[in-house]
Amino acid sequence: MRRASPIIALLIAVFAAGLLAAGLPAPGAAAPGGLLNTIHRRGALIVGVKADFPPFGYIDERGQRVGFDVDLAHEVASLLLGDSSKVKLKTVTSANRIPMLRANEVDAVMASMTITKERKQMIDFTVPYFCSGHLILVKAANTSINNFTDLNGRRVSTVQGATGDTVTRILAPRAERIIFDQNPEAVLALKERRTEAFVQDDVLLLGFAKQDPSLKVVGWPPRMPGPYGVGVRKGDKDLLGALNVALARIRSSGMYDRMVAKWFGDVAARLLPPAKCPPDLRL
Repeated sequence: MRRASPIIALLIAVFAAGLLAAGLPAPGAAAPGGLLNTIHRRGALIVGVKADFPPFGYIDERGQRVGFDVDLAHEVASLLLGDSSKVKLKTVTSANRIPMLRANEVDAVMASMTITKERKQMIDFTVPYFCSGHLILVKAANTSINNFTDLNGRRVSTVQGATGDTVTRILAPRAERIIFDQNPEAVLALKERRTEAFVQDDVLLLGFAKQDPSLKVVGWPPRMPGPYGVGVRKGDKDLLGALNVALARIRSSGMYDRMVAKWFGDVAARLLPPAKCPPDLRL
């Protein structure tokens, strides 16, 4: 599921070729100006990643940042700066990732951020690098919630700034949404029976259910799919172009498939195929 469709892959390749022909820097080379030049002079790419969203970005048992987006940030730094260690990671949440980006606290956001029309009015996105829909996490013994309609009249965990909150409001308008700041808080409320369900991105919920047999995922197939993209500030066209080239190279080199196998191999078959992912989430 995590591979782009042939059409998207072709568009990436064509776009990358055009950018390279236009004179974007080779990996490790100095950029002529703009934010990309600032990044080269600084010697590090500052990226916002999540710490509560496995397997995209989280803190492992050793206290280390890990995840698909974390690996992606290092791969991009390798291509832009010639060294995968030349990246500084800052923790963002669903609610503050766009404000932090717009406040110049990070250069880019790689934080399982779904591309939406509303967000595109505030920031720019790279070509999509992932596709995700929305499912429901419930207690394993729960037999009364099987789809989004069943959420009406019930207390549902959501996360502030996440698309799962909006999706719940649209698909279950009579649900009582209990909004948390972090995903672990939303899961804990479910486990403590303060809520009866948690709505979020499919791959996150499948990961939680895999880790805890007292939970299960319902609501198949995933609803309201949308692509993830890397977010940059409007006007930072040099960085946007370089990121699109980097994403194309990561895909063409086979690194993307290796990252998919590493982080999603056991659940990828259950997720949405790329062909069913629109260019942005239609809220």
